[in-house]
Amino acid sequence: MSRRPILLAIVGDSAAGKSTLGAGIGALLGDERVTVVTTDDYHRYNRQERRERRLSALHPDCNDLDLLGQHLDALIEGRSVTKAPYDHATGDFGAPRTIAPSEFLIVEGLLALHTPELRDRYDVSVYLDTPEPLRHRWKVMRDTSKRGYSAEEVEQILEHREAVSKAFIRPQRERAQIVVRFHGGAEPADYERLHATITMRPSLGQPDLESVLAACPLAAPVVALTRGDDGDAVLEIDGAISSEQAGAVERALWMRWPEMRRMLLARTGDFVEHGDVRHSHALALAQRLIAYPVLRARLARETVA
Repeated sequence: MSRRPILLAIVGDSAAGKSTLGAGIGALLGDERVTVVTTDDYHRYNRQERRERRLSALHPDCNDLDLLGQHLDALIEGRSVTKAPYDHATGDFGAPRTIAPSEFLIVEGLLALHTPELRDRYDVSVYLDTPEPLRHRWKVMRDTSKRGYSAEEVEQILEHREAVSKAFIRPQRERAQIVVRFHGGAEPADYERLHATITMRPSLGQPDLESVLAACPLAAPVVALTRGDDGDAVLEIDGAISSEQAGAVERALWMRWPEMRRMLLARTGDFVEHGDVRHSHALALAQRLIAYPVLRARLARETVA
């Protein structure tokens, strides 16, 4: 590779929605231009070994973060790496596979922001701050349908991991440049209409959201922007936003960067529930707002070069 990849970290607790969020961002960037690095592949121990050691997969001692950093450095330098992937269905590692570098690296997992050394490698970092009741529902749904657990076993795992999550996973929220929170009070939950709160730190190259929203008054009832005393931009997206309102926001955003307008053609906002593909406009906007600084970082790198 002639250019250093742009690195995006997507971090959050188990079943917070990292893969779903990342899939839409990958589509925006161009799947053929993206390599996904899953940090679960850097567990030190398989499931049986963790049980014998009474060690949670969420604990830093259970993850080879130094090796993760070495592999990221190799990928940044344009070199492929070889790693045995972790198989959640079996709880063990599979045959080693080769990971090749791409124009964009999405680093997805539990502890990718745990150390200063890892944080320094990323161009953009995201923490997915899913409320615990919602995350618990998603984890039960996923682990019973895909990983062979009973609902009772998943509840026991969640209880056992609570202290570790509090100590090591959630503190990463304060270290991310973007915090995304999907939330809503409907029971049973309608995941297509979850609200989204997107917090963007001052350290991030933020889009001019005031001008974006001013250009699409149609979205005013369902999209609101506030600024914190610390410079954070907090965008609230109502889950009831319509396709027309979401489209107005998207067009206003990308009109400011014509080079990125191709992203309007990408399909975003999709998620799978009980085997069916569904769509969330709030999710789609969150994915586009994350892709924005990632692409800006690429354009800035190309300009310098």
